[in-house]
Amino acid sequence: MPAFVLPLLRFLGRLALIATALVLGLVALGMWFSPSLRTEPLPIDAAQLAAELKLRDTTIDRNNMPVLQRDVDYAQGPAAPWYPKGESPLLSELVKEGKLPPVAERTGPEPLVMEGCEGIGTYGGTWIRVTNSAGDIGGTLSPRLSGCGLVRWSPLGYPIRPHLARGWSTNADKSEWTIYLRKGVRWSDGHPFTADDIMYWWDEERPLSKGQPKWLTVEGKLGNITKVDDYTIKFTFPGPYGTFLETLTANYAQGFLTPRHYLAQYHPTKGNKELIAATMKAEGSLTARGLYFAKKDARNPEHPRLWPWVYRTFRSSPPESVVRNPYYFVVDTKGNQLPYVDRILFDVKNPKLIPLSAAAGDLTLQERFIGFESYTMLMDNRKKNGYEVYHWFPAARSNWALYPNINRAVLPEDPASGNKKKLLSDKRFRQALSLAINRPEIIKAIYNGMGEPSQIAPGKDSEFHNEKLAKSYTDYDPARANKMLDELGLTQRDSDGMRCFADGTRMQFSIDMTDFAGEGPVQFITDDWAKVGVRAVQRNRARQLFSVEKNTFKHDFTVWIGEGEFNPIVEPRSFVASNSEAHWAPAHGNWYSRGGYYGDPTARPELAPPKDSDVYKGHTLYEQVLKTADRAEQVRLFNQIFDIAAENVWSISVATPSPQLVVVKNGFRNVPRNAISGYNFATPSTAGIETFYFEKTNDTPEAEKQIQKEVMTVTPAPFTFNAKTMKARTEGWSGVIWQMVLGAMALGIVYAGVKYPFIGRRLLVMIPTLAIMSVSTFYIIQMPPGDFIQTRILEARTMGDENAVENIERLRDAFFVDDPIWKQYLRWSGLLWFTTLNPVDRGLLQGELGKSMATQRSVNDSIGDRILLTIVVSLATIVFTWAVAMSVGIYSAVRQYTVGDYVMTFIAFIGMCIPNIVLAILIMYFSGKYLGMNVTGLFSPEYLTQPGWSVGKVIDMLKHIWVPVIVIAAGGTAGLIRVMRANLLDELRKPYVTTAMAKGKKPFPLLIKYPVRMALNPFISNIGGLLPGLISSGALVAIILSLPLVGPLLLDALQTEDVNMAASMLMILSMLSVLGTLMSDLMLLWLDPRIRFEGGSK
Repeated sequence: MPAFVLPLLRFLGRLALIATALVLGLVALGMWFSPSLRTEPLPIDAAQLAAELKLRDTTIDRNNMPVLQRDVDYAQGPAAPWYPKGESPLLSELVKEGKLPPVAERTGPEPLVMEGCEGIGTYGGTWIRVTNSAGDIGGTLSPRLSGCGLVRWSPLGYPIRPHLARGWSTNADKSEWTIYLRKGVRWSDGHPFTADDIMYWWDEERPLSKGQPKWLTVEGKLGNITKVDDYTIKFTFPGPYGTFLETLTANYAQGFLTPRHYLAQYHPTKGNKELIAATMKAEGSLTARGLYFAKKDARNPEHPRLWPWVYRTFRSSPPESVVRNPYYFVVDTKGNQLPYVDRILFDVKNPKLIPLSAAAGDLTLQERFIGFESYTMLMDNRKKNGYEVYHWFPAARSNWALYPNINRAVLPEDPASGNKKKLLSDKRFRQALSLAINRPEIIKAIYNGMGEPSQIAPGKDSEFHNEKLAKSYTDYDPARANKMLDELGLTQRDSDGMRCFADGTRMQFSIDMTDFAGEGPVQFITDDWAKVGVRAVQRNRARQLFSVEKNTFKHDFTVWIGEGEFNPIVEPRSFVASNSEAHWAPAHGNWYSRGGYYGDPTARPELAPPKDSDVYKGHTLYEQVLKTADRAEQVRLFNQIFDIAAENVWSISVATPSPQLVVVKNGFRNVPRNAISGYNFATPSTAGIETFYFEKTNDTPEAEKQIQKEVMTVTPAPFTFNAKTMKARTEGWSGVIWQMVLGAMALGIVYAGVKYPFIGRRLLVMIPTLAIMSVSTFYIIQMPPGDFIQTRILEARTMGDENAVENIERLRDAFFVDDPIWKQYLRWSGLLWFTTLNPVDRGLLQGELGKSMATQRSVNDSIGDRILLTIVVSLATIVFTWAVAMSVGIYSAVRQYTVGDYVMTFIAFIGMCIPNIVLAILIMYFSGKYLGMNVTGLFSPEYLTQPGWSVGKVIDMLKHIWVPVIVIAAGGTAGLIRVMRANLLDELRKPYVTTAMAKGKKPFPLLIKYPVRMALNPFISNIGGLLPGLISSGALVAIILSLPLVGPLLLDALQTEDVNMAASMLMILSMLSVLGTLMSDLMLLWLDPRIRFEGGSK
């Protein structure tokens, strides 16, 4: 037998063994995770089925609408049962200590009286919520968690009830509305709220804004606000304004509730000049106007509020919290001051992972980011994880809709655009496309059989229901669709059997979508259209590009959701081109929203619809709706609008919407089983959030002390300016110590560079390297079309919040968006500061990472504790990786070809093959299902908002940190095991090892002192790429495991084109790479004597 045969057989045997083991492992995993393939339906208990159907029922009984506010006689005074006398134990302690006045003084003699749907509650507890970004917290606080307005919706919409207003009256033609304010209401700092606060907005703040508030205009003319007395104001309009109460409930109509005593000092022209100048310098504001509106930010702890919970403590990173407002003016029927809940805690997670947190029972009450696609998972885990799933009525009457663009731009460079505009503007084409969709099939496949075919319409539960609109061209009739398309002249076909334009050219339409609405049934629809010869392709767009194309009218079809159609008075854009977010006619909507209907010169006349068009008729009818307060007349007028929409098929929807799922933790009470859900109704505030309560508090004594402290103490961000002391705030000794540590490290590096030219050369090379990286980073981020501002404006207009649109527009000045890109780079890098010495121009070279566009906060502050936690996780990962890799690598090298070596090799290969995000998901799944453990996050709930560090917090972090360390380290550890094994085997075969062994050197000391030391060189050399790699590759792991690290911040900034945040974070990664390389050079200098004696002096 030839000599090579036996080794070959051994090799093939081992290969077969490994392959068999791998196949068996994959088969076992496949069987473990395989879905049930049974075809017969599961047996269902009739009683259980009835209960589930009842749970899904969101029918609204218009004759029995729930109301939480109670009418009382304020003349009864202190003798009344509702008169303020009860309060949270946390506040009663502060009253006894003389830190707060008595509750009756804090609420005033005319408090709003509310009673929850289950009655009187008890005090205490923390309501845990989740949002998708830190910037979204402010938008959630107002209006969703405040409900702060003169008037307020009830849980199911109507009736509109008083809130800050005690009542109202109007004249016969509804052109004058008199509002009576409650006496004794106070801002959260204890200052009285009166008519002067509203008049300050009207006289002083409103003129600072561009244009005029559309919600105060009638027939294109601005109304007027006058003060009657301290608690009475009058709104006067040039004509009837029958829908004024609905307008007052709108989110964009809350901005006029301004604390004069706080904001007046920052007024750009009439404020305290010395204070404004000093604050601008300290906080880096460019203009006094920009500073003023920055002070109005919802997350400014110093700004007084009228909300049930107030933001009192700045935190650089989530979780963030709001605590009870001690001056909130609402009580229950027994005189207990509301709210019952002490605190709301906000964490931040990826939207796709929020349903997982809800299903794990981690959240108290969550309705946002809970889609119906999570229905089965949420329902299956109810009993095990201690929560219920409520079903609320969706105000948006479509989960997913197509909008044909009748304003399609005709572009010379795009010959097909003219043909597209002609077809998209023809109602017969839109009708045919709607008829070609097999809605019953989609409902069964996508929506689990829930819903019925429908266009966007108010719905059967609405007073404005219109059956003709709902069923407009919703039948599945491909034969009729084909006939209509033939009648349009689309009879020619290409080689694929698809229709051509009438001139014989290729016909293809694009369906643009973002992650907001998702793909939904788009593939079903494109397949259905292909069956009638219409070619359409879906295009997933980034928000920026989507916004740019929509605002320039270059899109064919867009995908979006409905918004507020249940009450078209509040949001009519699906039926009337009321603004540029009317996706089916954005140009006409832009013209109308700018006052074009009444000849406003700022409106672009070329965007106006023809006066004989159905679009213009819709505008005319809607203007009549706004003038009348008679509901029957409003319904009659809207029916005419709906008839126009039904015939024209302005939008193409698939089905009636599914209920809004609401996850409610067991023991969280007074939450209505049904309430209206929608942005325009400020959900969940309309459900009576002040009355929600815990059967048993979930706070520790330490947490209650922290809440009590936050109630009384305002903690602004570092480096803001203190208006009382006229001094800038600092980080105190911690900042000084940190700077001293950095200075010492810098001196040490310079010393090493001087002593060892090898290091000095590296230091010199770092300068041009970082310069090139900074230029490349900044310019690459700016390359995609659109910008952060355009995206935010799109989102605000989507929600119908024109007030927010104007606030976002101001960011253009604050962030110099319109400056040339080279000048933006000079400012961001800090080079411009050397020519201006203006604090606003401080940049990277001055240690300033800029301000985040998303949060308007300093990037330095935003990364805050995230940097520390990222360093801790990264160092722990490196230690774990090296400890395991060196140990296993040494064992495998010295025990080559043993069973242990094969086992370690197999495990290493598995580790290298499994992506760390998959490993994270598997650990989450198994720990949750079989161990009942939640392994996400770095801290337990009781330590989430604890400021600073304590022994308990450190120990708690150590209990959680092992999961991310193992997950992030898995792939790298497996790879380094192979590297260590190979390097050590090479060293062990070298002559010096044989010679030393022959001279009687003991194996272990010899192994450690020489071969292992030499084999470590690749480990050390890898540091340069390891540090940034841990952050960037660990970003997805951090998102999945909800870790407060810098990786998710970077990813979010890149996706939203938050230039300052993204560019600064990428520069941090670049610096880590360069510094890591320098660190590896220093360690190699110490580890390898050849470098010290040969290269270190060259």
